Amino acid sequence: MVLGVSVIICTYNGAERIPETLRHLALQQVPVYIPWEIIIVNNASKDATMVIAKKEWQKYQMLDVEVKFVEQPFAGLSHAREKGILTANYEYLLFCDDDNWLFPEYVSTAFNIINSDPKIGVLGGCGIFEPEQPDNKEIEKFKEYYVNGSQQWTSTQHWVYGAGSLYKKSILIELLGKGWQQITTGRIGSKLISGEDVEICFMIYLSGYKIISDDRLIFKHFVPLKRQSIAFIISMVFWLNYSNTLLICYYALIHNDKRPIKKILDDRFWDISKTLIKQYILYCYKSIKSWGKYTTEQKIAFQSTRGKFFSLLQNRKTIIVHYQQISKILSSNF
Repeated sequence: MVLGVSVIICTYNGAERIPETLRHLALQQVPVYIPWEIIIVNNASKDATMVIAKKEWQKYQMLDVEVKFVEQPFAGLSHAREKGILTANYEYLLFCDDDNWLFPEYVSTAFNIINSDPKIGVLGGCGIFEPEQPDNKEIEKFKEYYVNGSQQWTSTQHWVYGAGSLYKKSILIELLGKGWQQITTGRIGSKLISGEDVEICFMIYLSGYKIISDDRLIFKHFVPLKRQSIAFIISMVFWLNYSNTLLICYYALIHNDKRPIKKILDDRFWDISKTLIKQYILYCYKSIKSWGKYTTEQKIAFQSTRGKFFSLLQNRKTIIVHYQQISKILSSNF
């Protein structure tokens, strides 16, 4: 595998966002000894994303950086990323979302870090919350629900967010060759499935590699006004917990839980059901007693529980099958 960096931008209806993302890539200060390329994957967009992206990149006349424009008609971030992986020429894959603005030395610094240790499977960066102005002050204390800040949990939780992260192509190609497919699909229409980046990290970690982050890798995470609302955050919390529940099969393997996966799911379902019932009773009681509306924090807690409940209700068989599949793949690694 050729050592270099393939920057993969997966975009859905990104016509408004992608020009600034490409401008920041054009400002990258990459030494000549580091080959790199940019791959823009159009994931079933219904706007002029690709037309605008091509027009924007032509402004910079960077003939030493190859840019590939590819189509992935199947909706879902995991499908788009797989297309980017298979298209990439280089070993280090940098997933740059179409709302990520990388600082000028991002590509070069990331290459040097991940290239320094063959056991690094995934490398994450440090996103800075960048709201569109004038920003909504109402969401100030809920910024943790966006990509924002140092990923200090990496050493113990073994995952990084996908934005601005690097993966080794050789590892992913080997896993795909063994038949690994993600249980998380990424966002499809109004179904905001997430966690596909966490799932990749978990599978690579279980394959014997390190998952690390480095605060020298700084980028801004641009958040448009339409996503700056309590309603958006509450909806996002539901889908984050819905998606994270799909990964129970990975948690069981990481923590060496010896219980049958069916038993793990049963226990989790009844625990979540009891919590949901208690929260709903409290909600009804407060309404009757005229104690006022739920606080935002209470709404977030309620949606968190609902997300877990409905995911377990709808995906139980899928999780069991996926557990069996990844267990088989992992047993072949050792």
